[in-house]
Formats: sequence, structure tokens, C-alpha cells
Amino acid sequence: MNDNMIYVFIVVIAFFAYKKYAQYKVLKLVPSLLEQGAKIIDVRTQGEFVLARKDGSINIPLGLLENKINELDNTKPIILCCASGSRSAMAKRTLKANGFENVHNAGTWKALRKF
Repeated sequence: MNDNMIYVFIVVIAFFAYKKYAQYKVLKLVPSLLEQGAKIIDVRTQGEFVLARKDGSINIPLGLLENKINELDNTKPIILCCASGSRSAMAKRTLKANGFENVHNAGTWKALRKF
């Protein structure tokens, strides 16, 4: 293994470690956020959502989020989820760019099942 491959490997490991740590931090906040009236928004496709979902979550596919922003309450926390955490990260950026402040990426919808 050459030095460049080792560097790339370390960067990839660090990225996934950070992603897991960020998800862990959000999941610790979920009970408190729900007490504050948070909504769980699942940004997967409608087909994915129909097959399996977190009870009580709302499906707004990522591609429709900008058109539905006016339907969301920006005074309450929003917890985002999807299949892997990538689409929910994009949704978080979209909401933040549109003035939402209390937005949290929980990663996978499966991680929210215990709440």
C-alpha cells in the first residue's frame, strides 16, 4: 500500500466515524426534541416510505421538499431521516438555507424506531 492509499483510507475512516458520531449526538437529543413538538420528516421516496417507516413520521421526499417548505413549522424542531443519512443531510442543508434553525439529521429511519 502506498502513502496516497493510506491517506485516502484514513480520510474515509475519519468521515464515517464523524458521520456515526454526529448521528449518535442527534439520537441522544431525540426524546427532548419530541417533547418540544418535533416532527420526524422522512425524505425517502414514497415507495421506500410505504414499505417501511418510523411510526408517526411524515414522508416528504427530498425532491419535493422545497415545494413543501411552507407546510413545515419553523418554530418547532425537525428531525430528518432517510435510508442512510445522505438525503437527510441534503434536506437539512435545504431547510437551513430557507431559514430553519432547529433541524437535526438523525441518519437512518431505523435509528429512530426506539423512540
